Amino acid sequence: MSAPITVARPAANQGITWMKTGWAWFRLAPVPWMGMTALVFLALTGIGMVPKVGGYIVELLSPFLVAAYMSASKAAEAGQPISYLHLVAGFRPDTRVRLIIMGVVYLAGILLVDTVMRQMGGESFEQMAQLAQNPKDVTPEQAQMIMGQALPAMLTGLLLMTPLIMATWFAPALALFDGFAAGNALWWSLWTCIVNWRPIFIYSLWLGLVAVVAMLIPFGLGLLVLLPWVMTSTYAAYRAMFVASAAPSNLA
Repeated sequence: MSAPITVARPAANQGITWMKTGWAWFRLAPVPWMGMTALVFLALTGIGMVPKVGGYIVELLSPFLVAAYMSASKAAEAGQPISYLHLVAGFRPDTRVRLIIMGVVYLAGILLVDTVMRQMGGESFEQMAQLAQNPKDVTPEQAQMIMGQALPAMLTGLLLMTPLIMATWFAPALALFDGFAAGNALWWSLWTCIVNWRPIFIYSLWLGLVAVVAMLIPFGLGLLVLLPWVMTSTYAAYRAMFVASAAPSNLA
């Protein structure tokens, strides 16, 4: 049974506000946030090393990861301590099946996009990898030809990934906090991102800039700050766009 909510329409500049709010919540307890993130990275690295299926399992678990950070962000909003127990928030009996379904949808979407890109790009992706490893062995003309073959496939992949990301962006929070079924959560996450594309676009631009800076920090230390900041700001966006409604809702 879904909680009655209304989709708000924030102004475009609210995308910056979400970043600021997320940073404020991170600053309340940076060490626990970074410790939680380090544990997540270690766990995902270990799972990813499982032969053949490790990468697939990581993708299936992605909604549980988002749910964990949403739970921790809600605690930060309430002034409560950040605990490692938030990592299992998505495994509650009333939530885990919904998150598994979301994980399956996300994995299927990624596999579909990957198939389309490989069909379009052919061997150009392997050639790009070789180009990155040995750029001196490729002439400028060959490099231009490789990029010309790969670029349409990459742009198509980006176009196809966009609705998938939008559908899974807020879906775990809707399932965790509002009791939405998996299908409804995915749909309303997608629809909300579409109707609020202006603040989402501004938010994504700032997020991209922060990600570039974080990637420049050595030893992956920037990622220990980036991931929790992304998640706390995502929770801020969720709180701004999904507003509790007093009237009965037919969203589910």
